[in-house]
Amino acid sequence: MEEFRRLLKNRKFLYLWSSQVFSQLTINIMNFLVLVHIYERTNSTIAAAFIWVAYGIPAIIVGPVAAAAVDMYDRRKILFISNLTQSVVVLAYAFLYQQFTYLSYGVVLAYSVMDQFYVPAESATLPSVVREEQLPRANGLFFISQQSAAILGFAFAGLISEAVGYGSAVFTGSILLFLAFVATTKLPRQKVLKLGGRGVEAKVWRFFERIREGYRFIRHRKTVLYPFLFLMWLQVSLAIMVVNMPAIGDQIIKTKPSLSGVLIVFPGGLGALIGTFIVSRLITKMRKKKIIETALIGISTSFALISIIVPSLPFWPGRFLLIASFVLVGISYVSALIPALTFMQIQTPKELMGRLFGNFWFLTTIATLLPILFAATVTELLGVTLLLVILGAISGSIYVFSRLYLEKSYLTISEA
Repeated sequence: MEEFRRLLKNRKFLYLWSSQVFSQLTINIMNFLVLVHIYERTNSTIAAAFIWVAYGIPAIIVGPVAAAAVDMYDRRKILFISNLTQSVVVLAYAFLYQQFTYLSYGVVLAYSVMDQFYVPAESATLPSVVREEQLPRANGLFFISQQSAAILGFAFAGLISEAVGYGSAVFTGSILLFLAFVATTKLPRQKVLKLGGRGVEAKVWRFFERIREGYRFIRHRKTVLYPFLFLMWLQVSLAIMVVNMPAIGDQIIKTKPSLSGVLIVFPGGLGALIGTFIVSRLITKMRKKKIIETALIGISTSFALISIIVPSLPFWPGRFLLIASFVLVGISYVSALIPALTFMQIQTPKELMGRLFGNFWFLTTIATLLPILFAATVTELLGVTLLLVILGAISGSIYVFSRLYLEKSYLTISEA
């Protein structure tokens, strides 16, 4: 506790952390509000899915350039320009959203472009505002606030919108981003890396070269390839659930799409916290593969309950089972994620770790786009119930594959 107190006395860290908290809260509030707004205006999950596409495209196109630029320009300026630009964009949207329904896509696109600069600049600034021995605790606080902002933003954005109106809720996001801008202006200037005339091109080329090196390593090492693909599937499934959240609220929970976050994200977030506690106790006593297989059964069971049993029950028993099922989804998701991630880290040499995770986030962003559009099409044409059944069936299929095909392959690996 004493180390955390020292960290929290560091004003430079507090300014950066405040910016991160305000930014993360806003992006999650805005993501939920815009998803619900588009769904309610169009009654189309495909239209809502294109919000995710609008956010993902800049990560593919602008992301590599932004990651290179962070090392060549004052990161403090990148941080406060990003926050200020996002604040202005969100402010304009708060006044114009009623006139232009599809302005939402442009807002998300512009917000995402600036986020490609903000996120790497934030990560690169952290080591310069805390001492090396404080870095693990600082990263821990950043991770906790990121996850908390996701849960709180998605869980309560709808309630805020219902209480004060959509425009006022969006305006609140603009204020939070302006506070993030103010916090970043208090940071010290950052040293700029001096490079030759082809600095940007060289760094972008190096980014893709690292991706290629990581891909070669992953492809030829099955003990990394399988958890890598499994983690990608978990991220894709989570994205599909987020995009279809308004439809789940409308078709299964039978509530306003704007209130779906409270009944889905809050129980799921609670389950994730419980799952983190459970897995941290089990992971040293039980095989990771066994934990993951148990989690897959939990995910399949949860989706079966939500899609098939809950709609057939009376109101209050149905609500109770729904909340319990989403708690189980949260527990199961984290129980699959942590062991798979830990095993992949153990199997990867330290010098290749950066390339591995560079591949993971870049490829996951690309891999998410088509499944999200496919899932939205299934929901649009056949209903969200069938989509949940499909997700549960995929979880069950992965469990069967693990039991039949991977049992002998991983039997001699002690870390599995």
